[in-house]
Amino acid sequence: MFSGLLSLRQYTEHHLRYTRLNRTFLLFIVTAAVALLLSLSSKVQDWEEDLGLSWLFQARGVTTPPSSVAVISIDQSSSRHFNLPNLARKWPRTLHAKLLQRLHKAGARAVLFDIHFRAKRPGDQDALLAKAISDAGNVVLFSFLQKEVIEVTDQQGQVSQLILDELVPPQDLFAQAAIALAPNPLPKVPIKVSQFWKFVPEAGDAPTLPSLAFQLQQISHLSRFINIVAQESKAESSLVDFSEQDIWSRQQLVPLMKVLREQFINQPALHDRVSSRITRSDMSVEQQLSLRNLLQFYTANAAQYLSYYGPAKTIKTYPYYQVLESDLVLEQLRDKVVFIGFSEHRQWEQQDGFYSVYSNEEGLDISGVEITASAAANLIDGISVKPMMLGVQMLIMLLLTLLMVLIFRFTRGALLPILLIVLGIGYFIIAATLFAQQGIWLPVFIPLLVQLPLVLVLGMVWNYQEINVERKNIQRAFGFYLPENEINRLAHDIADHGLGGQLMHGICLSTDAQQYTTLSEKFEPQQLSTFMNEYYEAIFKPVRDHGGIISDVVGDSVMALWASPGEDQQHRHEAVDACVAIMKSIKHFNEKHSDNPLPTRIGMHYGAMVLGNVGAVDHYEYRAVGDIVNTTSRIEGMSKYLGTRLLVSAEVLEGLDDVVSRCVGRFTLKGKTVPVELFEVKYSDDESQTDWEKFANALDIFQQGQWQQACDAFSEILKTNSDGPSQFYIDYCKTNQCNPPENWQGVINMEDK
Repeated sequence: MFSGLLSLRQYTEHHLRYTRLNRTFLLFIVTAAVALLLSLSSKVQDWEEDLGLSWLFQARGVTTPPSSVAVISIDQSSSRHFNLPNLARKWPRTLHAKLLQRLHKAGARAVLFDIHFRAKRPGDQDALLAKAISDAGNVVLFSFLQKEVIEVTDQQGQVSQLILDELVPPQDLFAQAAIALAPNPLPKVPIKVSQFWKFVPEAGDAPTLPSLAFQLQQISHLSRFINIVAQESKAESSLVDFSEQDIWSRQQLVPLMKVLREQFINQPALHDRVSSRITRSDMSVEQQLSLRNLLQFYTANAAQYLSYYGPAKTIKTYPYYQVLESDLVLEQLRDKVVFIGFSEHRQWEQQDGFYSVYSNEEGLDISGVEITASAAANLIDGISVKPMMLGVQMLIMLLLTLLMVLIFRFTRGALLPILLIVLGIGYFIIAATLFAQQGIWLPVFIPLLVQLPLVLVLGMVWNYQEINVERKNIQRAFGFYLPENEINRLAHDIADHGLGGQLMHGICLSTDAQQYTTLSEKFEPQQLSTFMNEYYEAIFKPVRDHGGIISDVVGDSVMALWASPGEDQQHRHEAVDACVAIMKSIKHFNEKHSDNPLPTRIGMHYGAMVLGNVGAVDHYEYRAVGDIVNTTSRIEGMSKYLGTRLLVSAEVLEGLDDVVSRCVGRFTLKGKTVPVELFEVKYSDDESQTDWEKFANALDIFQQGQWQQACDAFSEILKTNSDGPSQFYIDYCKTNQCNPPENWQGVINMEDK
């Protein structure tokens, strides 16, 4: 017997180990497959760049940019100082000429305008600026990269569209004076700016503003670099056409840079030969570092990820007017690469802000000129963000998956999520450290937001039954507060609770108890609560019995809804039937509590609404949002004037031929501009059908503007019945008989009451 029990125990343990092993293997396969497939998705790669890269920058913090780069900002403070509009295109170009003269005198290494000088200016403004550009001899101007769509007809006569990129230079006067022209392509908002172009392939590999800034900053090493490249190039080099004097010659620097770029593209092995030559040379470490920086610049991809130094204004920025008027500020720009463009401290004044990893919740973006300066600083520093190759990323994800499933394999209970979270934190620390120290960009979006949660969720499958029971209990508890379909939605996607609602069509019902204020003063709080719960039951039950949902309860007022994504005629029937049932239920309630009755008014309207969760932070309520809510409340309030109990709009009764009702007029409700036609629905036998017919005739006379005849007709009804609407119209006729409203259309404006 003991041997049998031992065998059974061994079998059970073996079965458990086998089951756990199978689940571990399955978990590894599923998690790895999901991670690898997602890593191939361009959309997920965008999320990795949008979120993952932002997290790494935030974890790294602000770093110090090179002192060799500065920005002169055209900003609000300078506009006010010069009494000029805060638009760079409206500034006189004589200011730019004066600025260039001072920068040249101060010894700035290079000046780059992120301004397009395309339009001509009156007088001698252009000539003065062109002379200042020419005298400085180190000015780079911005060329606009414009896309043009042209139609091309082939030999078969078929017409197709061709998109061409065309560089639009500044006017010739400036273009001939500048040392170089360069584009500066940046994506439009809201695309996050994570990369910059060094060379623009669509424009014939034209170097960009950051590239020109870098090359001018490294100009002292360019001659030696050219010689090395020319000597190591096995092909016939075009570099022999350039002399050392051409480096500073106007319009020769860009062609020289294009030729250098072309040499490395056409000869992939040239990089290694040049690198070896630099290593074997007897140059100083600093000179070798500069030449390697140039080598990396010309051989790497045309686009490069930006390594931001920090949020806006991290790059040293000087207001325009300070540079013009302060010699102390001017002295700080000696031997610097200077960018000039629009840049503001405050986002509401920013005219060319770009979405970046440092864009904050207040909307403060980084200006285009500062992004350009940051790109140039990256090139000068020789730094960049280095994304891992896709194959390496996949290998990292596989190793991380293996660690996660091993934790799952040997861990149970509450320790599982703790260890997985610790692993995730540890991985992020490693990724953040590598990013901060070497610019290496490890994937973090998929590992932390896909793999880790997936392993955690699948690892907790053992508790499914218990979780399912708890979920049902929660659903039952929430059933007292929310409609069933909303509970089911929240149960499946609790994270979506605050994301707005769904456009619906339906009916909104609003109730109000007349004597609630007096009653609340009379009763003790506990007594009032018990009493009102019974009152609410008299309203809630008819609503639920007729397919409605209770949306809101405030004091003595109740709001109920009948809604669906499309128009549903059945809702009109159910809502009207519910109103009649409520009035009967309230009547029984008041008979039971004859000492403390609560006469109740009801208003109803049909229309569009957004139905969902409304709120913020940590508090949301399920309710309808839209004009229908306010209009319904106004309709219910009209009963105070008309002496009625159950008013609905014409939209509610549309198509309901079996509902007994009477039109009580057309009104522009308080706070509204569009008239609404109101009807009183018959809910008891107290109303006389004959009097309602008389009322309809009297209302027709009233709407024709025959005040005295209408007053007599309504008075005739009051002889046999105390009819609230008739009394309302009598009072209205008497008020307006001597001074009738202008342009009378039969609509009563309740703003005037």
